[in-house]
Amino acid sequence: MADTSLAPKTAALAATPTRGIDHLAFVTDDLPATMDFYTRVLQMQLVHVRRVPYERDRGQPPYDNLRHYFFNMGNDTLLAFFEYPKGLERQNRDLPGGMQHIAFHLPRARFDAMVEHVKSCGVPVIGPVPLGGRFWSAYFYDNNGIRLELATSLDETTSAVVESVLQTADEARAELATLFDNPADVERWLAHMPLKPE
Repeated sequence: MADTSLAPKTAALAATPTRGIDHLAFVTDDLPATMDFYTRVLQMQLVHVRRVPYERDRGQPPYDNLRHYFFNMGNDTLLAFFEYPKGLERQNRDLPGGMQHIAFHLPRARFDAMVEHVKSCGVPVIGPVPLGGRFWSAYFYDNNGIRLELATSLDETTSAVVESVLQTADEARAELATLFDNPADVERWLAHMPLKPE
């Protein structure tokens, strides 16, 4: 009989307490240009406009009565922008704590047309490029310098985003071994991951 004591005990794709993103909140210093970019270039709909009073000790932006505008980014999720005063220092997306980029998923059938639409709006686009596995992506920047990605899956067998990134145990183990020196740590994390069959 084969020894299965070292075989990974595959976890099922678990339910999470969160349903997904309610909204992402970014900062702009030019709200009219941001409204134009997200409605014209990314074809999102402006769905809510408001002012936010400053509240101490709540993690609110450090300015009173800021505009806070929301766009429908699809699948019952919102993208929001606070309008900060002009002249502030820009964030560095390549430092810890920064937001490196945001990727918007498109079904494969709509991906090419959206990339062409972004280009037709005069926005320089890098790609599409293959990123390994199922990933097929195109990159560009919004009017605020935020790096954006249009992403789709080359895997025609599933349209579910999370399921499309599942790996085999060997693939996941090889990567985890680059992070942890102790094989027990690798196996501990592997036991919590849902995996594709070999």
